[in-house]
Amino acid sequence: MVKSKGLDSLVKFLGILLLTIVSMQSLAGTPLKLNLAGPKFAPYYYADADGKPSGELVRLYALIVEHAGFGWDGAIIPAKRVMKALTDGMYDSSILVKNPLLEASGTILSSPVPVSEMILNLYSHQVQKQSLTKESLLGKKVVVMRGYGYGGLRSWLDHNQDKLVMIEVDSFSSAIRMLEANRADYALLYDVNFAAGEKELGRSAKAVNSYTLERVPLYFHINSQQIPNAQQVMNKLMASYQSLVSLGVLAAASNLPDQVVKASGVQPQ
Repeated sequence: MVKSKGLDSLVKFLGILLLTIVSMQSLAGTPLKLNLAGPKFAPYYYADADGKPSGELVRLYALIVEHAGFGWDGAIIPAKRVMKALTDGMYDSSILVKNPLLEASGTILSSPVPVSEMILNLYSHQVQKQSLTKESLLGKKVVVMRGYGYGGLRSWLDHNQDKLVMIEVDSFSSAIRMLEANRADYALLYDVNFAAGEKELGRSAKAVNSYTLERVPLYFHINSQQIPNAQQVMNKLMASYQSLVSLGVLAAASNLPDQVVKASGVQPQ
């Protein structure tokens, strides 16, 4: 029996349509999987014994992402590579301070509200009798970490570079040594940076005093070119965050990462 060409065409069309529908259903049932870029920044970001991302901010990231219904993977990479890795799309998400490179990239969508914060300190070998502000750095020699944006403060330093001397270093211990040798007036470091520097030195810093400069907010950042429907994804992440706060799993954002993730035993549903 000879089939008509019209029937053959109909059968082929129906077959293609069926495959398309099955394919779309399969894709629809596949949850989005985010890819975390975590800067090497213990105790907030570090690789565990198996090389997997760990740390206080990884815990916070995982809670928000998983409660939103998404999967995730990721890696811990050198801090100075994180911003470029995010903007270039090698990774698609992270919890970080705001940074001029991220803001100017045109590819990064940042959360409308912070999800945690870090303490940014000024360290000095001198005893200060009054509170310090960023203006205290004018006319001084200031040690900064190469590649750090300090939540936007680096832009202010660059803008005023004719009014102060910036000394960039690549290790926290180098910043401490600069102060101990009286080669700088201040070092701008997060509190965990200073602790890591002392660990690198294998001893406590000698005659170095710390002064809180500001509490720097941390935001959830995603790459809008790598993540489909990025704004919808961000909305879900923020709804997840607010839900976790309401459930008592997370504290308010005006806390350090280890304080945001509560040890309450409450688990998100």
